[in-house]
Amino acid sequence: MNMTPMIDVTFQLIIFFMLVNNIISEEAVMMIVPELEEPKTREMGEENRVTVNVAPQSYDPDRGIGDLNIPGEAAMVKVGLEEFRLDDMEAVTEALRDARSRNKDIEVMLRADSGLFFDEVQPVMQAITSAGIVKVNMVAYLPEDQR
Repeated sequence: MNMTPMIDVTFQLIIFFMLVNNIISEEAVMMIVPELEEPKTREMGEENRVTVNVAPQSYDPDRGIGDLNIPGEAAMVKVGLEEFRLDDMEAVTEALRDARSRNKDIEVMLRADSGLFFDEVQPVMQAITSAGIVKVNMVAYLPEDQR
């Protein structure tokens, strides 16, 4: 039996999963998100969501990772793979409008560090609303999840 086609398919699958893993890992920003007491969770499809990260200032590596080790201010906003400055909320709104124009049922997964002040996250929430997106999911980790 000729195994060459099966080996080719196996290598194709390996390459596919390596690429998908890289894309998903680039979308996430290292942060500590709030833990939930009584979670009501559900899985979202890849095609109906866009991830918005409000990234915190750098952690102090000498003190370890924790809510009190950051100054409470955001460093940037990341919509999908695009990074935006905090003073450029109009560009964030335009990126979200563009995502909504491609899919009317788009949902936002909003991730923000638990140590950030609310006034750092609130302009991002306004940008989401201004883009006409009506479904926003706040991302949090259950205590047993990895950070």
